[in-house]
Amino acid sequence: MSFRILKGVIMEKRIVVTGGNSGIGRQAVQKFLEQGDKVVFTSRTTDLAGKMLNELKAYEENGKLYFCQCDAGKLEDVLTLVAFTNDKIGGCDVLVNNAAVFIGGEVHEVPEDDFDLQMNVNVKGVFMASKYFLPGMLERKSGCIINISSLAGKRGGYNMPVYCASKAAVNNLTRCMALDYMSKGIRVNAVCPSATKTKMFLTGTTQEVLDGFSNSNPSKRVGEPSEVADLIVFLASDKATYINGASISVDGGLAAWNGEWRQDKTK
Repeated sequence: MSFRILKGVIMEKRIVVTGGNSGIGRQAVQKFLEQGDKVVFTSRTTDLAGKMLNELKAYEENGKLYFCQCDAGKLEDVLTLVAFTNDKIGGCDVLVNNAAVFIGGEVHEVPEDDFDLQMNVNVKGVFMASKYFLPGMLERKSGCIINISSLAGKRGGYNMPVYCASKAAVNNLTRCMALDYMSKGIRVNAVCPSATKTKMFLTGTTQEVLDGFSNSNPSKRVGEPSEVADLIVFLASDKATYINGASISVDGGLAAWNGEWRQDKTK
């Protein structure tokens, strides 16, 4: 179980997961609930969120699960989320910045609006949620922020320059925040998946492309959202108290490969 101890009273951790209605975020929400935590999750839309609340109705009825509609790139929505979280679960011990968007295209093809949207959600969204949840963590002198980045933030990728740039920004923002806040009792880390079976990745992906991703990975498959969520939950736990400022790949070993083809010769 995952609990806080406040003045001798055992309390569950209070979790906020942005973009928690599907994929990696959904799996993280469920795993936090299963270990006894209270969770607020967000989404820009209500369709999948409503279905999720129905599927996890027992947690909602027991005051463990709450939904707040929120666009991570809009200041007024983020401020509403903070107020909602404080009202419903009394604050945030663990912030999981998971909300993100992906739009492909080479630089000469990308409309400025698509650039702005990805930077606004993927980078500014992480900045603003962190900015406005940090005061509560600073007051308590404890907290944990986990930014969901991507292997695309560590390496270049075809047809995704803006997405790669946004995730690279998240990785360096993570490092800087980790340095600034560790002495104040707050850890900040990033999780960097490669191709994972999420709606964002699978939408528009042909079987040929999916096979290409699988075949080029040392594990010969793409990741499962639950495998990424396992790392998120671990980083939020008291077993990870000395992990800070890390950008950890969850990619079946893909980041370890230098891109050169295999040689089986011995001489």
